Amino acid sequence: MWIISRVFGESRWTRAIFCAIIFQAILAIVFEAVIFAFHANEVNQIESLGLSQKELSAVYTAYANARSLLVYFILFILAQIFTVILVVDAIYQRNTIQLIALVAFELGMSAYSIIQFHQSSTLIDDNTTGKSTIVLEYLMNAYHSAKWAEITQICIMFVSTIIFIFLAYKLYLEFGWHIYKKIGADLAMRDRYKMYQIFMMLLKFDFFFFLGFSIQYLALLIVAWWPDAESQGTQSQIVKELIEHIILSCIISVTMLISAYWGLRREKKVHMYIFLISCAVSMGYYIYMLIQISKDPQRFLGSKAFLTFFLCVDMVLILASVPTAIICLRNFNLGLMNHISHATASATSAHSMTHLGIEKSNTSRRWSIE
Repeated sequence: MWIISRVFGESRWTRAIFCAIIFQAILAIVFEAVIFAFHANEVNQIESLGLSQKELSAVYTAYANARSLLVYFILFILAQIFTVILVVDAIYQRNTIQLIALVAFELGMSAYSIIQFHQSSTLIDDNTTGKSTIVLEYLMNAYHSAKWAEITQICIMFVSTIIFIFLAYKLYLEFGWHIYKKIGADLAMRDRYKMYQIFMMLLKFDFFFFLGFSIQYLALLIVAWWPDAESQGTQSQIVKELIEHIILSCIISVTMLISAYWGLRREKKVHMYIFLISCAVSMGYYIYMLIQISKDPQRFLGSKAFLTFFLCVDMVLILASVPTAIICLRNFNLGLMNHISHATASATSAHSMTHLGIEKSNTSRRWSIE
């Protein structure tokens, strides 16, 4: 089990950051599950009131937002699992750039915990429910019973983020020396390795945010719009949109990410070209979706803000990934893979010797890849 030993056994900081992120993920997932359960129950209670069309229209905005929030609770849980995986990967790969990106991701999740509380708090107010005394009486008394869990979630995320930033800084100092041992003093080779790390990090975030958008839109198609389509006899339109989304978003996104990963790891130019072409197709689809949202905001009620946010992040990631991919493509066949594979083999050999009782001395000197 040398992989487990590598994650836990390098230093106290690797053990500390791993334990901290696991503890954060467990607490955050538990409280998010509690929040999800409360909101799902409240949405079901609104549906069971048997309101007339006029009464339901009085709170339609709040009701649409309440339903859409459930998707984002699930995405937040997935984000916690994604963070744990990236932390383990950053430790294993000794990737300082990924640590910096994870700090930004942690700050983003902390900010979302506040947005989550704000959205839930402002779903039901006097302006929204004043048009219907029946709805007002019920919702003002029963809604947002998960307030205590959302406040606790905010505290968990901010305390965890502060701890994570400190531990990430300590690891950043350690990983610089590892990079120097892995690549050597050749500045050109270290620049190539830096771009390699940046592109690998971008691919991981591409995966999360592309997947995040796909999940949201699929949830809207299947959960929110399909029942209305059945009542109106327009199922064919939803089926058409579903097929388009699966092909243009899901399949192309998976293809482009797999192609980029294998192209980078094996220095295969054809795979990188497939990635670049897929990026152009995905960018066109995301622009098309932004236009659709702006043209028909009523249809995307309750999801417009988050869909727009994810689309914008996806487009920014593509704009960052394409030039980085081109730089990495130009660095093919210049010896980087030989350095990485040789260093990995050396590290494995050294680890085996450590188990035989030969210990390597540590050094605190830091070498930067910047």
